[in-house]
Amino acid sequence: MYRKPRLYDIAFGFRDIAAECRGLLQLARRHGVPAPKSAIELACGPAHHLRELARRGMRCTGIDINAEMLAYAAALCRRNHVRVELRRGDMRTFHLTRRADLVLCLFDSFAQCATERDAIETLRASARALKRGGLLIVEFTHPADYFGRGRSRTSERWTQRDGDTSVRTRFSITRCDPVAETFIASMTIEPVGRNGKRPHRNERLEMRWLQHMWMRGGFQYVALASGAFEIVGWYGDIDPVMALTDPQAWRMIAVLRKR
Repeated sequence: MYRKPRLYDIAFGFRDIAAECRGLLQLARRHGVPAPKSAIELACGPAHHLRELARRGMRCTGIDINAEMLAYAAALCRRNHVRVELRRGDMRTFHLTRRADLVLCLFDSFAQCATERDAIETLRASARALKRGGLLIVEFTHPADYFGRGRSRTSERWTQRDGDTSVRTRFSITRCDPVAETFIASMTIEPVGRNGKRPHRNERLEMRWLQHMWMRGGFQYVALASGAFEIVGWYGDIDPVMALTDPQAWRMIAVLRKR
């Protein structure tokens, strides 16, 4: 579905990018980076956060493995008249010559590190891209979402609209492996017409991929094993006010400082 980035973008258009960027900067300020001048985002997708941070005067770089998504992000940058450097790369092995104040890995993209080795390589690559004392901010699915439908803190079905285009999305978790701590994520995205019907049958997008169930303890282990970071904060939203244990928390945010 990343090859149809416009439909993917509409499907996830419910995020308040400006508010989240304010929250990211508040987290940075709380943990010793009061005025970051540069940021890198791993698995940046449409690069919405980077464009917002670039508008605030920061030097921004996006890393993504998908060429179509990067082309879409570049078009949005041109439309908005903002400069973001976009590079194709794997978050486990990317390399940049200029170091940044912040590295971001949002929207549970870290869950595509399906093994501990993947995670440690990603953390070490992120550390190489950071200045000393710089921060890595990682967004995960809240652990409660893995333990029973009644406790889920996020929606499994939703519809988003942008202009004349509406997109219906369904997300599900299947084939959970409690030993490997992995699951198969399944997602369906389809545009719908004004009468609620699909306008084109060939526009239905389906994807299944392997993800890791990152819990707090497991992530603490790989952070320690990387030898590059100390975890300095846990939150239940991209907001320093929201505790991870708050009943209203709907995601898990880890803030790490480069040693």
